[in-house]
Amino acid sequence: MSKFVKIKTELRDLALIKQALDDLKLAYKENSRFTHLWSGFHGNLPLVIQHRGVAFGLRPTEEGHFEFVGDDMHLKRVRPLMKQIQQRYAYHMVLNQVEEAGFDLVEETVGKDQVIRLTVRRWQ
Repeated sequence: MSKFVKIKTELRDLALIKQALDDLKLAYKENSRFTHLWSGFHGNLPLVIQHRGVAFGLRPTEEGHFEFVGDDMHLKRVRPLMKQIQQRYAYHMVLNQVEEAGFDLVEETVGKDQVIRLTVRRWQ
């Protein structure tokens, strides 16, 4: 039987999460209803993501983070996607902080291991 699961993240900024989802071309609905039939959980979530017939949501926690919620039977398909979302979120967060600190992005490369490497520079 399937179970309702919650996965903690370090995601905090909803706008950056949406940028990450847009980068990955993932369909999502804002302030949408999410229902998990087996557990009885239902409610409006800030983001509900649809991917290959699987729906999972993001909801805020009391600590100010967002957590992924969904069905444990879909975790095998969703976990790699969650990692991609977290990577793109971190990418946008770093670019925002780089810009705020007065740096410019000089070079961006993605290695075979899918690690993103950024070179930044500040001219005085």
